[in-house]
Amino acid sequence: MSKSKITMELYHITRTEYSVGKIIKIEPNSTTRYYKNAVINNQNWIDDFLDVKKPNNYPERKNTLYAFNSLGNCGAFKNGEQYKFYKIEMVNPIASPMCLTDALLKDNEELNSKIAEEYWNPTMNWKYLEYMCSEMEIKEILNPPNFIEIALGKQNYLEDKTLTKKIFK
Repeated sequence: MSKSKITMELYHITRTEYSVGKIIKIEPNSTTRYYKNAVINNQNWIDDFLDVKKPNNYPERKNTLYAFNSLGNCGAFKNGEQYKFYKIEMVNPIASPMCLTDALLKDNEELNSKIAEEYWNPTMNWKYLEYMCSEMEIKEILNPPNFIEIALGKQNYLEDKTLTKKIFK
């Protein structure tokens, strides 16, 4: 039985300027600018750990495109004049609670394994999800989110951080 295609309209933030209709693809065995920056900042261990724990058919964090399910969540991630905002389309993206990446501790394999399980297979009601896929299409160029949208996105992230503390004491 073949996997059905689920297309989702999501939001992407980047410094790169794209035109409507542009298809962005991450090539297999390449690494993204995001991951290369993580290496420079000695934070790649987070992506490397989660990649080892991911289900086989899921994308690697070091080789994926990221998106959010609301413009406010997108704007809460980064905001500023140098960023571009897009409505995009992804096919069969994987959704994971972004705040769990901040909960990983460098030398705590037991805790990190529990966090990774929830990250890749969420069971709780998370509000700030990062969507991952190796390909996306630019559907619309957007104005940056307004103050209220960004505040709501930040609130979603804070609520997820609170939930993380309850679950992984």
